[in-house]
Amino acid sequence: MSSAAASLADLRRLSPRRELVLGAALTAAFAALVLAIGPAPGDAPVHLYRTFLVRDGALVWDNFWYAGTYPLASYSLLYYLPAALVGNLPLVFFAAVASTVLFASIALREWGRAALWPSRVFGVLAAAPMFTGLYAYSLGFTAMLATLKLLQLRRLRLAVVMGALTVGFSPLAFAFLCLIVGSYALSRRRISRRHLWFGAGLGLAAGIELLALVLFPSGTGIYPFHPVDFVTVLGVTTLGLLVARNARGAGPLVAFYALWGLGSVVVFIVPSPLGDNWTRLSAFVFPVMLLTASLAGFRPRRLVVLALAAAFAYNLVPYALLVPSRLDNNSQNASFWRPAIRFLREHDQPGYRVEVVPTAEHWEAYWIPKSGFPLARGWYRQLDTADNPALYKKHLDAAGYRHWLRSAAVRYVLLSSTAPLDWDGGPQEARVVRSATSGLRLVFRSGNWAIYELPHATPLLTGPANPVVTSFGHTAIRGRVFTAGQYLLRAHYSPYLRLKGSGCVAPGPDKMTILNLTRPEKFAVNVPGTPGGLVRELFGGKQAASCTSSPPVRVH
Repeated sequence: MSSAAASLADLRRLSPRRELVLGAALTAAFAALVLAIGPAPGDAPVHLYRTFLVRDGALVWDNFWYAGTYPLASYSLLYYLPAALVGNLPLVFFAAVASTVLFASIALREWGRAALWPSRVFGVLAAAPMFTGLYAYSLGFTAMLATLKLLQLRRLRLAVVMGALTVGFSPLAFAFLCLIVGSYALSRRRISRRHLWFGAGLGLAAGIELLALVLFPSGTGIYPFHPVDFVTVLGVTTLGLLVARNARGAGPLVAFYALWGLGSVVVFIVPSPLGDNWTRLSAFVFPVMLLTASLAGFRPRRLVVLALAAAFAYNLVPYALLVPSRLDNNSQNASFWRPAIRFLREHDQPGYRVEVVPTAEHWEAYWIPKSGFPLARGWYRQLDTADNPALYKKHLDAAGYRHWLRSAAVRYVLLSSTAPLDWDGGPQEARVVRSATSGLRLVFRSGNWAIYELPHATPLLTGPANPVVTSFGHTAIRGRVFTAGQYLLRAHYSPYLRLKGSGCVAPGPDKMTILNLTRPEKFAVNVPGTPGGLVRELFGGKQAASCTSSPPVRVH
Protein backbone atom coordinates (compact mmCIF):
# COMPACT_ATOMS: atom_id res chain seq x y z
CA MET A 1 0.00 0.00 0.00
CA SER A 2 2.44 2.74 -1.11
CA SER A 3 1.33 6.37 -1.50
CA ALA A 4 1.56 8.23 -4.73
CA ALA A 5 4.21 10.97 -4.96
CA ALA A 6 1.55 13.61 -5.49
CA SER A 7 -0.28 12.53 -2.38
CA LEU A 8 2.91 12.71 -0.32
CA ALA A 9 3.63 16.21 -1.56
CA ASP A 10 0.06 17.18 -0.82
CA LEU A 11 0.37 15.70 2.64
CA ARG A 12 3.43 17.80 3.44
CA ARG A 13 1.39 20.96 2.86
CA LEU A 14 -1.19 19.76 5.36
CA SER A 15 -0.81 19.34 9.10
CA PRO A 16 -1.48 15.62 9.55
CA ARG A 17 -1.11 15.79 13.31
CA ARG A 18 -3.70 18.54 13.52
CA GLU A 19 -6.12 16.52 11.38
CA LEU A 20 -5.64 13.42 13.50
CA VAL A 21 -6.29 15.39 16.68
CA LEU A 22 -9.33 17.05 15.11
CA GLY A 23 -10.76 13.71 14.00
CA ALA A 24 -10.19 12.16 17.44
CA ALA A 25 -11.85 15.18 19.09
CA LEU A 26 -14.88 14.90 16.79
CA THR A 27 -15.33 11.22 17.60
CA ALA A 28 -14.89 11.75 21.32
CA ALA A 29 -17.34 14.67 21.37
CA PHE A 30 -20.07 12.90 19.40
CA ALA A 31 -19.58 9.65 21.32
CA ALA A 32 -19.95 11.51 24.61
CA LEU A 33 -23.04 13.28 23.25
CA VAL A 34 -24.69 9.99 22.22
CA LEU A 35 -23.94 8.49 25.63
CA ALA A 36 -25.30 11.54 27.42
CA ILE A 37 -28.57 12.14 25.59
CA GLY A 38 -29.01 9.34 23.07
CA PRO A 39 -31.01 6.12 23.36
CA ALA A 40 -29.54 2.96 24.83
CA PRO A 41 -27.15 1.00 22.58
CA GLY A 42 -29.08 -1.66 20.72
CA ASP A 43 -26.77 -4.67 21.08
CA ALA A 44 -25.55 -3.81 24.57
CA PRO A 45 -27.42 -6.65 26.39
CA VAL A 46 -25.46 -9.43 24.68
CA HIS A 47 -22.11 -7.79 25.36
CA LEU A 48 -22.92 -7.00 28.98
CA TYR A 49 -24.04 -10.57 29.56
CA ARG A 50 -21.00 -12.09 27.87
CA THR A 51 -18.76 -9.81 29.93
CA PHE A 52 -20.61 -10.95 33.07
CA LEU A 53 -19.95 -14.58 32.10
CA VAL A 54 -16.21 -13.95 31.74
CA ARG A 55 -16.10 -12.29 35.15
CA ASP A 56 -18.08 -15.24 36.53
CA GLY A 57 -15.63 -17.76 35.05
CA ALA A 58 -17.96 -19.23 32.40
CA LEU A 59 -15.82 -18.87 29.28
CA VAL A 60 -16.44 -22.22 27.59
CA TRP A 61 -20.09 -23.08 28.25
CA ASP A 62 -23.27 -21.41 29.49
CA ASN A 63 -26.49 -23.23 30.39
CA PHE A 64 -28.59 -20.07 30.69
CA TRP A 65 -29.20 -19.35 26.98
CA TYR A 66 -30.79 -21.69 24.41
CA ALA A 67 -30.42 -24.83 26.57
CA GLY A 68 -26.63 -24.43 26.52
CA THR A 69 -24.19 -22.62 24.23
CA TYR A 70 -20.48 -21.90 23.81
CA PRO A 71 -20.55 -18.17 24.66
CA LEU A 72 -17.21 -16.98 23.26
CA ALA A 73 -16.58 -19.40 20.41
CA SER A 74 -19.97 -18.56 18.92
CA TYR A 75 -19.33 -14.81 18.64
CA SER A 76 -15.97 -13.34 19.67
CA LEU A 77 -13.04 -15.28 21.06
CA LEU A 78 -11.13 -12.29 22.44
CA TYR A 79 -13.31 -9.21 22.90
CA TYR A 80 -14.86 -10.09 26.26
CA LEU A 81 -11.51 -10.61 27.99
CA PRO A 82 -10.43 -6.93 27.82
CA ALA A 83 -14.07 -5.87 28.24
CA ALA A 84 -14.17 -7.72 31.57
CA LEU A 85 -11.04 -5.85 32.69
CA VAL A 86 -11.84 -2.26 31.67
CA GLY A 87 -15.58 -2.32 30.89
CA ASN A 88 -17.43 -2.24 27.59
CA LEU A 89 -17.99 1.51 27.22
CA PRO A 90 -14.39 2.62 27.95
CA LEU A 91 -13.08 -0.05 25.57
CA VAL A 92 -15.45 0.85 22.72
CA PHE A 93 -14.96 4.59 23.30
CA PHE A 94 -11.22 4.05 22.85
CA ALA A 95 -11.84 1.87 19.77
CA ALA A 96 -14.03 4.54 18.17
CA VAL A 97 -11.43 7.29 18.67
CA ALA A 98 -8.60 5.02 17.53
CA SER A 99 -10.50 4.01 14.39
CA THR A 100 -10.81 7.67 13.38
CA VAL A 101 -7.10 8.29 13.91
CA LEU A 102 -6.20 5.17 11.91
CA PHE A 103 -8.59 5.91 9.03
CA ALA A 104 -7.39 9.50 8.75
CA SER A 105 -3.74 8.44 8.88
CA ILE A 106 -4.24 5.82 6.15
CA ALA A 107 -6.37 8.02 3.89
CA LEU A 108 -4.26 11.20 4.21
CA ARG A 109 -1.06 9.29 3.46
CA GLU A 110 -2.63 7.48 0.51
CA TRP A 111 -4.66 10.31 -1.08
CA GLY A 112 -3.51 13.57 0.50
CA ARG A 113 -5.83 16.57 0.59
CA ALA A 114 -8.65 14.64 -1.12
CA ALA A 115 -9.06 12.67 2.12
CA LEU A 116 -9.40 15.75 4.33
CA TRP A 117 -13.19 16.07 4.59
CA PRO A 118 -13.85 12.32 4.27
CA SER A 119 -11.65 11.82 7.34
CA ARG A 120 -13.56 14.47 9.26
CA VAL A 121 -16.91 12.95 8.32
CA PHE A 122 -15.56 9.56 9.35
CA GLY A 123 -14.72 11.07 12.73
CA VAL A 124 -18.39 11.95 13.28
CA LEU A 125 -19.73 8.59 12.13
CA ALA A 126 -17.19 6.64 14.19
CA ALA A 127 -19.26 7.46 17.29
CA ALA A 128 -22.04 5.16 16.00
CA PRO A 129 -21.14 2.14 18.21
CA MET A 130 -22.37 4.14 21.18
CA PHE A 131 -25.79 3.97 19.52
CA THR A 132 -25.73 0.59 17.77
CA GLY A 133 -23.99 -1.33 20.55
CA LEU A 134 -21.82 -3.26 18.07
CA TYR A 135 -19.07 -3.48 20.64
CA ALA A 136 -17.09 -6.57 19.59
CA TYR A 137 -17.33 -5.64 15.91
CA SER A 138 -16.15 -2.10 16.69
CA LEU A 139 -12.97 -3.34 18.34
CA GLY A 140 -12.47 -5.76 15.46
CA PHE A 141 -12.98 -2.90 12.98
CA THR A 142 -10.30 -0.87 14.78
CA ALA A 143 -7.93 -3.84 14.67
CA MET A 144 -8.68 -4.16 10.95
CA LEU A 145 -7.70 -0.52 10.36
CA ALA A 146 -4.54 -1.03 12.44
CA THR A 147 -3.67 -3.99 10.19
CA LEU A 148 -4.11 -1.83 7.09
CA LYS A 149 -1.97 0.92 8.61
CA LEU A 150 0.83 -1.54 9.37
CA LEU A 151 0.61 -2.80 5.79
CA GLN A 152 0.89 0.76 4.58
CA LEU A 153 4.04 1.15 6.70
CA ARG A 154 5.31 -2.21 5.35
CA ARG A 155 5.40 -3.76 8.82
CA LEU A 156 4.09 -7.09 7.61
CA ARG A 157 4.91 -9.20 10.68
CA LEU A 158 3.07 -6.84 12.98
CA ALA A 159 0.27 -6.67 10.41
CA VAL A 160 -0.16 -10.46 10.65
CA VAL A 161 -0.40 -10.21 14.45
CA MET A 162 -2.99 -7.45 14.18
CA GLY A 163 -4.88 -9.45 11.56
CA ALA A 164 -5.04 -12.36 14.00
CA LEU A 165 -6.42 -10.00 16.66
CA THR A 166 -9.00 -8.81 14.14
CA VAL A 167 -10.42 -12.29 13.62
CA GLY A 168 -10.25 -12.91 17.37
CA PHE A 169 -12.30 -9.80 18.09
CA SER A 170 -14.73 -10.09 15.18
CA PRO A 171 -14.81 -12.63 12.33
CA LEU A 172 -16.99 -10.15 10.41
CA ALA A 173 -14.34 -7.44 10.65
CA PHE A 174 -11.81 -10.03 9.45
CA ALA A 175 -13.99 -10.75 6.41
CA PHE A 176 -13.92 -7.04 5.60
CA LEU A 177 -10.14 -7.00 6.12
CA CYS A 178 -9.82 -9.73 3.49
CA LEU A 179 -12.14 -7.74 1.20
CA ILE A 180 -10.03 -4.58 1.48
CA VAL A 181 -6.68 -6.36 1.22
CA GLY A 182 -8.01 -8.19 -1.83
CA SER A 183 -9.07 -4.86 -3.33
CA TYR A 184 -5.58 -3.43 -3.00
CA ALA A 185 -3.98 -6.59 -4.36
CA LEU A 186 -6.33 -6.53 -7.34
CA SER A 187 -5.64 -2.86 -8.05
CA ARG A 188 -1.84 -3.22 -7.79
CA ARG A 189 -1.78 -6.35 -10.00
CA ARG A 190 1.55 -7.31 -8.49
CA ILE A 191 2.11 -9.42 -5.39
CA SER A 192 5.55 -9.82 -3.84
CA ARG A 193 6.76 -12.80 -1.84
CA ARG A 194 6.40 -10.78 1.38
CA HIS A 195 2.75 -10.20 0.59
CA LEU A 196 2.28 -13.93 0.01
CA TRP A 197 3.69 -14.57 3.49
CA PHE A 198 1.24 -12.01 4.86
CA GLY A 199 -1.62 -13.80 3.09
CA ALA A 200 -0.44 -17.09 4.58
CA GLY A 201 -0.49 -15.47 8.02
CA LEU A 202 -4.07 -14.32 7.51
CA GLY A 203 -4.97 -17.81 6.36
CA LEU A 204 -3.47 -19.28 9.54
CA ALA A 205 -5.47 -16.83 11.68
CA ALA A 206 -8.64 -17.75 9.81
CA GLY A 207 -7.81 -21.44 10.28
CA ILE A 208 -7.60 -20.99 14.07
CA GLU A 209 -11.02 -19.32 14.08
CA LEU A 210 -12.49 -22.12 11.95
CA LEU A 211 -10.94 -24.71 14.26
CA ALA A 212 -12.63 -23.03 17.23
CA LEU A 213 -15.97 -23.20 15.42
CA VAL A 214 -15.44 -26.89 14.67
CA LEU A 215 -14.41 -27.73 18.24
CA PHE A 216 -17.19 -25.64 19.76
CA PRO A 217 -20.06 -25.70 17.25
CA SER A 218 -22.82 -23.21 17.95
CA GLY A 219 -25.37 -24.62 15.53
CA THR A 220 -25.96 -21.12 14.21
CA GLY A 221 -28.78 -20.89 11.72
CA ILE A 222 -29.22 -18.70 8.68
CA TYR A 223 -29.17 -14.91 9.01
CA PRO A 224 -31.41 -13.39 6.33
CA PHE A 225 -30.13 -10.99 3.70
CA HIS A 226 -33.10 -8.68 3.15
CA PRO A 227 -33.84 -8.00 -0.52
CA VAL A 228 -34.09 -4.25 0.12
CA ASP A 229 -30.59 -4.22 1.61
CA PHE A 230 -29.30 -6.33 -1.26
CA VAL A 231 -30.69 -3.98 -3.91
CA THR A 232 -29.39 -0.96 -1.98
CA VAL A 233 -25.84 -2.23 -1.59
CA LEU A 234 -25.75 -3.15 -5.29
CA GLY A 235 -26.98 0.32 -6.21
CA VAL A 236 -24.41 2.09 -4.02
CA THR A 237 -21.49 -0.05 -5.20
CA THR A 238 -22.51 0.48 -8.84
CA LEU A 239 -22.61 4.25 -8.32
CA GLY A 240 -19.24 4.08 -6.58
CA LEU A 241 -17.76 2.19 -9.53
CA LEU A 242 -19.10 4.75 -12.00
CA VAL A 243 -17.65 7.67 -10.02
CA ALA A 244 -14.31 5.98 -9.29
CA ARG A 245 -13.53 4.65 -12.77
CA ASN A 246 -11.99 7.93 -13.97
CA ALA A 247 -10.82 9.23 -10.57
CA ARG A 248 -7.17 9.96 -9.85
CA GLY A 249 -5.50 7.22 -7.79
CA ALA A 250 -8.79 5.45 -7.15
CA GLY A 251 -7.77 1.98 -8.32
CA PRO A 252 -8.17 0.43 -4.83
CA LEU A 253 -11.61 2.05 -4.52
CA VAL A 254 -12.72 0.68 -7.89
CA ALA A 255 -11.69 -2.81 -6.79
CA PHE A 256 -13.35 -2.30 -3.39
CA TYR A 257 -16.74 -1.37 -4.87
CA ALA A 258 -16.53 -4.25 -7.34
CA LEU A 259 -15.64 -6.88 -4.74
CA TRP A 260 -18.16 -5.60 -2.20
CA GLY A 261 -20.89 -5.73 -4.85
CA LEU A 262 -19.90 -9.19 -6.14
CA GLY A 263 -19.60 -10.46 -2.57
CA SER A 264 -23.12 -9.19 -1.90
CA VAL A 265 -24.43 -11.27 -4.79
CA VAL A 266 -22.75 -14.41 -3.42
CA VAL A 267 -23.93 -13.82 0.16
CA PHE A 268 -27.48 -13.11 -1.03
CA ILE A 269 -27.67 -16.25 -3.19
CA VAL A 270 -25.96 -18.61 -0.72
CA PRO A 271 -27.77 -18.61 2.68
CA SER A 272 -25.36 -18.44 5.60
CA PRO A 273 -24.95 -16.97 9.10
CA LEU A 274 -23.31 -13.94 7.43
CA GLY A 275 -26.39 -12.68 5.60
CA ASP A 276 -27.30 -9.05 6.15
CA ASN A 277 -24.17 -8.52 8.26
CA TRP A 278 -22.30 -8.15 4.96
CA THR A 279 -23.85 -4.69 4.65
CA ARG A 280 -22.30 -3.33 7.87
CA LEU A 281 -19.70 -1.46 5.82
CA SER A 282 -22.57 0.89 5.04
CA ALA A 283 -21.77 2.53 8.40
CA PHE A 284 -18.89 4.32 6.64
CA VAL A 285 -19.98 4.28 3.02
CA PHE A 286 -20.59 8.05 2.89
CA PRO A 287 -17.01 9.13 3.76
CA VAL A 288 -15.68 6.52 1.31
CA MET A 289 -18.00 7.82 -1.42
CA LEU A 290 -17.00 11.40 -0.55
CA LEU A 291 -13.35 10.40 -0.93
CA THR A 292 -14.15 8.83 -4.30
CA ALA A 293 -15.96 11.97 -5.45
CA SER A 294 -13.09 14.17 -4.27
CA LEU A 295 -10.57 12.10 -6.22
CA ALA A 296 -12.83 12.43 -9.29
CA GLY A 297 -12.91 16.23 -8.90
CA PHE A 298 -16.68 15.97 -8.19
CA ARG A 299 -17.33 15.23 -11.86
CA PRO A 300 -19.57 14.36 -13.61
CA ARG A 301 -21.60 16.52 -11.26
CA ARG A 302 -25.01 14.88 -11.61
CA LEU A 303 -23.60 11.41 -11.11
CA VAL A 304 -21.58 12.54 -8.10
CA VAL A 305 -24.60 14.24 -6.50
CA LEU A 306 -26.66 11.08 -6.98
CA ALA A 307 -23.90 8.85 -5.62
CA LEU A 308 -23.32 11.05 -2.56
CA ALA A 309 -27.05 11.28 -1.85
CA ALA A 310 -27.45 7.50 -2.11
CA ALA A 311 -24.43 6.87 0.12
CA PHE A 312 -25.60 9.46 2.66
CA ALA A 313 -29.05 7.86 2.83
CA TYR A 314 -27.60 4.35 3.04
CA ASN A 315 -25.33 5.49 5.85
CA LEU A 316 -27.92 7.24 8.02
CA VAL A 317 -31.37 5.81 7.25
CA PRO A 318 -30.69 2.48 9.04
CA TYR A 319 -29.84 4.46 12.19
CA ALA A 320 -33.00 6.54 11.86
CA LEU A 321 -35.12 3.40 11.54
CA LEU A 322 -33.75 2.13 14.85
CA VAL A 323 -34.55 5.29 16.81
CA PRO A 324 -38.25 4.60 17.61
CA SER A 325 -37.55 1.28 19.35
CA ARG A 326 -34.57 2.78 21.20
CA LEU A 327 -36.46 5.74 22.67
CA ASP A 328 -38.08 3.57 25.35
CA ASN A 329 -35.14 3.08 27.69
CA ASN A 330 -37.10 1.65 30.63
CA SER A 331 -36.29 -1.97 29.86
CA GLN A 332 -32.55 -1.35 30.27
CA ASN A 333 -33.00 -0.40 33.93
CA ALA A 334 -32.84 -2.88 36.80
CA SER A 335 -35.96 -1.31 38.34
CA PHE A 336 -38.01 -2.37 35.29
CA TRP A 337 -37.18 -6.05 35.91
CA ARG A 338 -37.23 -5.99 39.71
CA PRO A 339 -40.91 -7.01 40.26
CA ALA A 340 -40.63 -9.98 37.87
CA ILE A 341 -37.30 -11.10 39.32
CA ARG A 342 -38.69 -10.82 42.86
CA PHE A 343 -41.57 -13.10 41.87
CA LEU A 344 -39.21 -15.65 40.33
CA ARG A 345 -37.04 -15.70 43.43
CA GLU A 346 -40.08 -16.41 45.56
CA HIS A 347 -41.67 -19.07 43.32
CA ASP A 348 -39.20 -20.52 40.80
CA GLN A 349 -37.54 -23.91 41.17
CA PRO A 350 -34.12 -24.98 39.80
CA GLY A 351 -35.62 -27.63 37.50
CA TYR A 352 -37.27 -25.17 35.08
CA ARG A 353 -36.46 -22.38 32.64
CA VAL A 354 -38.09 -19.00 32.15
CA GLU A 355 -39.53 -17.72 28.89
CA VAL A 356 -39.75 -13.98 28.29
CA VAL A 357 -41.81 -12.90 25.29
CA PRO A 358 -38.95 -11.06 23.55
CA THR A 359 -38.84 -7.30 23.97
CA ALA A 360 -37.64 -5.05 21.16
CA GLU A 361 -34.24 -4.41 22.76
CA HIS A 362 -33.87 -7.87 24.36
CA TRP A 363 -32.73 -6.71 27.77
CA GLU A 364 -34.24 -9.92 29.15
CA ALA A 365 -31.16 -11.64 27.72
CA TYR A 366 -29.08 -9.77 30.32
CA TRP A 367 -31.20 -9.15 33.42
CA ILE A 368 -32.90 -12.55 33.76
CA PRO A 369 -29.84 -14.85 33.49
CA LYS A 370 -27.68 -12.37 35.43
CA SER A 371 -30.18 -12.73 38.26
CA GLY A 372 -29.71 -16.50 38.25
CA PHE A 373 -32.63 -17.73 36.12
CA PRO A 374 -31.99 -19.72 32.92
CA LEU A 375 -33.74 -18.38 29.84
CA ALA A 376 -35.41 -20.65 27.36
CA ARG A 377 -33.99 -18.44 24.62
CA GLY A 378 -31.52 -15.55 24.54
CA TRP A 379 -30.36 -12.85 22.16
CA TYR A 380 -29.16 -14.38 18.85
CA ARG A 381 -31.82 -14.50 16.14
CA GLN A 382 -29.82 -17.08 14.19
CA LEU A 383 -29.77 -19.50 17.14
CA ASP A 384 -33.41 -18.81 17.93
CA THR A 385 -34.68 -19.62 14.47
CA ALA A 386 -32.51 -22.75 14.35
CA ASP A 387 -33.43 -24.10 17.80
CA ASN A 388 -37.00 -22.84 18.12
CA PRO A 389 -38.52 -22.76 14.61
CA ALA A 390 -42.03 -23.34 16.00
CA LEU A 391 -42.08 -19.80 17.38
CA TYR A 392 -41.47 -18.31 13.92
CA LYS A 393 -44.23 -20.13 12.06
CA LYS A 394 -46.78 -17.92 10.34
CA HIS A 395 -49.53 -19.36 12.52
CA LEU A 396 -48.54 -20.22 16.10
CA ASP A 397 -51.42 -21.91 17.94
CA ALA A 398 -51.89 -22.61 21.63
CA ALA A 399 -51.26 -26.35 21.37
CA GLY A 400 -48.01 -25.84 19.47
CA TYR A 401 -46.92 -23.20 21.97
CA ARG A 402 -47.59 -25.45 24.98
CA HIS A 403 -45.64 -28.24 23.27
CA TRP A 404 -42.69 -25.89 22.84
CA LEU A 405 -42.88 -24.75 26.48
CA ARG A 406 -42.73 -28.38 27.63
CA SER A 407 -39.85 -29.24 25.30
CA ALA A 408 -37.90 -26.31 26.75
CA ALA A 409 -38.79 -27.11 30.39
CA VAL A 410 -40.51 -23.74 30.86
CA ARG A 411 -42.73 -23.13 33.88
CA TYR A 412 -43.21 -19.34 33.87
CA VAL A 413 -43.79 -17.03 30.90
CA LEU A 414 -43.10 -13.31 31.39
CA LEU A 415 -44.93 -10.80 29.21
CA SER A 416 -44.23 -7.09 29.47
CA SER A 417 -47.29 -4.87 29.35
CA THR A 418 -45.33 -1.67 28.64
CA ALA A 419 -42.11 -2.41 26.70
CA PRO A 420 -42.28 -2.73 22.89
CA LEU A 421 -41.99 -6.33 21.73
CA ASP A 422 -39.66 -7.74 19.11
CA TRP A 423 -41.44 -7.25 15.79
CA ASP A 424 -40.47 -10.75 14.59
CA GLY A 425 -42.52 -13.22 16.60
CA GLY A 426 -43.13 -11.13 19.73
CA PRO A 427 -46.70 -9.90 19.04
CA GLN A 428 -47.76 -13.36 17.79
CA GLU A 429 -46.45 -15.06 20.94
CA ALA A 430 -48.08 -12.41 23.13
CA ARG A 431 -51.46 -13.05 21.50
CA VAL A 432 -51.18 -16.76 22.20
CA VAL A 433 -50.09 -16.18 25.81
CA ARG A 434 -53.06 -13.86 26.45
CA SER A 435 -55.60 -16.07 24.67
CA ALA A 436 -58.24 -18.04 26.58
CA THR A 437 -57.03 -21.26 24.90
CA SER A 438 -53.37 -20.90 25.91
CA GLY A 439 -53.75 -23.21 28.91
CA LEU A 440 -51.61 -20.79 30.94
CA ARG A 441 -52.64 -19.36 34.30
CA LEU A 442 -52.05 -15.70 35.21
CA VAL A 443 -50.20 -15.74 38.56
CA PHE A 444 -48.75 -12.23 38.84
CA ARG A 445 -49.41 -8.75 37.54
CA SER A 446 -47.61 -5.45 38.11
CA GLY A 447 -47.29 -2.14 36.31
CA ASN A 448 -44.84 -3.60 33.79
CA TRP A 449 -45.44 -7.33 33.91
CA ALA A 450 -47.89 -10.17 33.56
CA ILE A 451 -46.51 -13.58 34.55
CA TYR A 452 -48.20 -16.80 33.45
CA GLU A 453 -47.64 -20.34 34.74
CA LEU A 454 -47.88 -23.53 32.70
CA PRO A 455 -49.76 -25.99 34.96
CA HIS A 456 -47.94 -29.28 35.52
CA ALA A 457 -44.93 -28.00 33.58
CA THR A 458 -42.45 -30.54 32.24
CA PRO A 459 -39.25 -30.36 34.30
CA LEU A 460 -35.69 -30.19 33.03
CA LEU A 461 -34.99 -33.81 34.06
CA THR A 462 -37.46 -36.63 33.40
CA GLY A 463 -37.24 -40.36 33.90
CA PRO A 464 -38.23 -43.10 36.36
CA ALA A 465 -39.13 -42.36 40.01
CA ASN A 466 -39.52 -38.58 39.66
CA PRO A 467 -35.89 -37.35 39.57
CA VAL A 468 -35.15 -33.78 40.68
CA VAL A 469 -32.73 -31.03 39.71
CA THR A 470 -31.29 -29.50 42.87
CA SER A 471 -29.03 -26.85 41.34
CA PHE A 472 -28.91 -25.17 37.95
CA GLY A 473 -25.79 -23.08 37.23
CA HIS A 474 -24.09 -21.53 34.23
CA THR A 475 -21.66 -24.44 33.80
CA ALA A 476 -23.06 -27.20 36.06
CA ILE A 477 -26.39 -28.95 36.65
CA ARG A 478 -26.85 -31.05 39.78
CA GLY A 479 -29.65 -33.40 40.66
CA ARG A 480 -30.75 -36.59 42.33
CA VAL A 481 -32.25 -39.81 41.02
CA PHE A 482 -33.99 -42.42 43.14
CA THR A 483 -33.48 -45.46 40.95
CA ALA A 484 -31.16 -46.65 38.22
CA GLY A 485 -32.34 -45.92 34.72
CA GLN A 486 -32.23 -43.71 31.69
CA TYR A 487 -33.08 -40.00 32.00
CA LEU A 488 -33.62 -37.17 29.59
CA LEU A 489 -31.91 -33.92 30.55
CA ARG A 490 -33.34 -31.05 28.53
CA ALA A 491 -29.98 -29.34 28.12
CA HIS A 492 -27.84 -29.40 25.01
CA TYR A 493 -25.36 -32.22 24.82
CA SER A 494 -21.67 -31.31 24.62
CA PRO A 495 -18.81 -33.73 24.02
CA TYR A 496 -17.00 -31.90 26.84
CA LEU A 497 -19.60 -32.82 29.49
CA ARG A 498 -18.16 -34.22 32.71
CA LEU A 499 -20.40 -36.50 34.79
CA LYS A 500 -19.91 -36.85 38.52
CA GLY A 501 -21.86 -40.01 39.19
CA SER A 502 -22.17 -43.64 38.19
CA GLY A 503 -23.09 -43.98 34.55
CA CYS A 504 -22.60 -42.32 31.22
CA VAL A 505 -23.93 -39.53 28.99
CA ALA A 506 -25.01 -39.53 25.36
CA PRO A 507 -26.63 -37.19 22.85
CA GLY A 508 -30.40 -37.39 22.94
CA PRO A 509 -33.33 -36.21 20.81
CA ASP A 510 -33.38 -32.57 19.65
CA LYS A 511 -29.71 -32.12 20.64
CA MET A 512 -30.52 -32.78 24.31
CA THR A 513 -28.66 -35.08 26.75
CA ILE A 514 -29.31 -38.64 27.89
CA LEU A 515 -28.08 -39.76 31.31
CA ASN A 516 -27.74 -43.48 31.93
CA LEU A 517 -27.29 -43.78 35.70
CA THR A 518 -26.61 -47.16 37.28
CA ARG A 519 -27.80 -46.49 40.83
CA PRO A 520 -29.82 -44.03 42.93
CA GLU A 521 -27.55 -41.15 43.85
CA LYS A 522 -26.77 -37.48 43.60
CA PHE A 523 -25.09 -36.50 40.32
CA ALA A 524 -23.64 -33.49 38.53
CA VAL A 525 -22.95 -32.75 34.88
CA ASN A 526 -20.81 -29.82 33.89
CA VAL A 527 -18.50 -28.37 31.25
CA PRO A 528 -15.35 -26.78 32.72
CA GLY A 529 -15.69 -23.01 32.84
CA THR A 530 -12.28 -22.00 31.48
CA PRO A 531 -10.15 -23.19 28.53
CA GLY A 532 -7.46 -24.28 31.00
CA GLY A 533 -9.95 -26.35 32.95
CA LEU A 534 -11.23 -27.91 29.73
CA VAL A 535 -7.69 -28.88 28.67
CA ARG A 536 -7.05 -30.44 32.08
CA GLU A 537 -10.27 -32.43 31.83
CA LEU A 538 -9.54 -33.62 28.30
CA PHE A 539 -5.91 -34.60 28.87
CA GLY A 540 -5.46 -35.05 32.59
CA GLY A 541 -8.84 -35.54 34.18
CA LYS A 542 -11.76 -37.90 34.07
CA GLN A 543 -14.18 -37.06 31.31
CA ALA A 544 -17.76 -38.26 31.33
CA ALA A 545 -18.11 -41.79 30.04
CA SER A 546 -19.89 -41.85 26.69
CA CYS A 547 -22.67 -44.38 26.33
CA THR A 548 -21.82 -46.85 23.58
CA SER A 549 -25.47 -47.42 22.76
CA SER A 550 -28.71 -46.02 24.07
CA PRO A 551 -32.26 -47.11 23.35
CA PRO A 552 -34.63 -44.43 22.13
CA VAL A 553 -35.79 -42.02 24.82
CA ARG A 554 -39.39 -40.99 25.05
CA VAL A 555 -39.79 -37.25 25.61
CA HIS A 556 -42.27 -36.94 28.47
